[in-house]
Amino acid sequence: MTDKKKLVLVDGNSLAYRAFFALPLLSNDKGVHTNAIYGFAMILMKMLEDEKPTHMLVAFDAGKTTFRHETFKEYKGGRQKTPPELSEQMPFIRELLDAYQVKRYELPQYEADDIIGTLAVEAEKDGFEVKIFSGDKDLTQLSTDHTTVAITKKGITEVEYYTPAHIEEKYGLRPDQIIDMKGLMGDSSDNIPGVPGVGEKTAIKLLKQFETVENLLEHIDEVSGKKLKEKLEEYKEQAVMSKQLATILVEAPIDVSSKDLAYEGPHMDQVISLYKELGFQTLLERLGEAPETGEQVEVEALEVKKMTDVTDEMLTDHAALVVEQLGDNYHEADLIGFAIHNENGAFFITKEDALQSDAFKQWVQDETKKKWVFDSKRAVVALRWHDVDLKGVDNDVLLASYVVNPQKSYEDVASVAKEYGLNIAFSDEKVYGKGAKQAIPPEDELKEHLGRKAAAISALHDLTLEALEKNDQHELYEDLELPLALILGEMESLGVKVDIERLEKMGEELAKKLKEYEEAIHRLAGETFNINSPKQLGVILFEKLGLPIIKKTKTG
Repeated sequence: MTDKKKLVLVDGNSLAYRAFFALPLLSNDKGVHTNAIYGFAMILMKMLEDEKPTHMLVAFDAGKTTFRHETFKEYKGGRQKTPPELSEQMPFIRELLDAYQVKRYELPQYEADDIIGTLAVEAEKDGFEVKIFSGDKDLTQLSTDHTTVAITKKGITEVEYYTPAHIEEKYGLRPDQIIDMKGLMGDSSDNIPGVPGVGEKTAIKLLKQFETVENLLEHIDEVSGKKLKEKLEEYKEQAVMSKQLATILVEAPIDVSSKDLAYEGPHMDQVISLYKELGFQTLLERLGEAPETGEQVEVEALEVKKMTDVTDEMLTDHAALVVEQLGDNYHEADLIGFAIHNENGAFFITKEDALQSDAFKQWVQDETKKKWVFDSKRAVVALRWHDVDLKGVDNDVLLASYVVNPQKSYEDVASVAKEYGLNIAFSDEKVYGKGAKQAIPPEDELKEHLGRKAAAISALHDLTLEALEKNDQHELYEDLELPLALILGEMESLGVKVDIERLEKMGEELAKKLKEYEEAIHRLAGETFNINSPKQLGVILFEKLGLPIIKKTKTG
């Protein structure tokens, strides 16, 4: 334990939106949309693990109208209506926070930002280290030596940490000047108008010279550029109002204090119950919670025979085939063994014994001998690296399961089997381990694992085909998806033939043309600049050349 106090403040609406749009529209077996809840849960779990807060609060917006609308009625106007698929998930997100015993708060007429700003300032005075999590860069204005603002980047768990030093490096400004920058350039996401024609680069340049919007407006005569002067003069009041709108209130009338926000850990039984209700199997496993029909319970005993010679009882007209590799890159991962399951039982054979058997290779390459596999593309590629062409693939239970439910993510044979209520195979992670500890087990254990995988594929053959028929998807799967997967496997292993000399010559020709165009652009612009920089290009097009602005993007 430590005496150090750390308060984590979270912008609930912002992270819920981020999770909703970062993940595909998922739903559970009850038809409840779950992508925002799932993403939020992942963010929350990582946050608690990484930050280990002593105190924590998630702030939410209380409604669409705030005190800022009294200043500017169109504030946040033009925003798209919250998707109903997200709205229906918000109560579950609140339930999730309650299960984790994370306090949540909202205040009518105020935004989550104002709650966070008020608590951050108060907590810092009380000796807390403060971490703020949001997807909205407006909150970076709260950054200090003791308050770090983490802004979500791509995906849902990657963040960029804004400290005063980082803001100085990124913008050349102090955190308190972020509101001045917003006042000048505006913010289309919040419908803050700013000064038309002033982008981020111009705003930063002006603030480096004049420091604040107010000081700039008192010294407009000292600004270089006639058109810019005119714009600043014309939109003086709008600039001041925009800065006001962008300023986070740090004295909101909240009735909660940082001292009230002690975090004591989750009610684990409530968390597990909620995850089970929502069907979050992966998150349950991360918590160490075995599924109710766990791997420890075997439906039936299974004898797996180790074969050193390939026999006729193995090579039937219909069989499940396991082509096993250890590693994600199936072009480089070595084969570690094979398994077959048919009406005669389950059989394991080592890589060496299988690939030295002409009978085995002929069977694999016989179009009339129908094989059921897991991940046909991977199997095709793996065997082609050993000069064996896999033919006669009649079912790919992974691909079939994906066609039936594309919202599910399957990791191995066991995960597909569980989906259909089967407990035949072990998970790969249980047998091989994970990450740096991943390793091939003793042969007896490997034999059992591969044999069970083959048996599971056999059992899944009819179940997946029935599911496809029920969904009217069999034709799609048989005529398009499966043949395409097999062709892609062949394409991947063949690669692409290229004429290197011709490509190099084309490169030279393109480089020459590019140089000519670049010189022409610089001539027309009257100066040299980095054409690949949207910011520099924007200054040339819309400020120097005065081209009409049709629509201002989110980034300006």
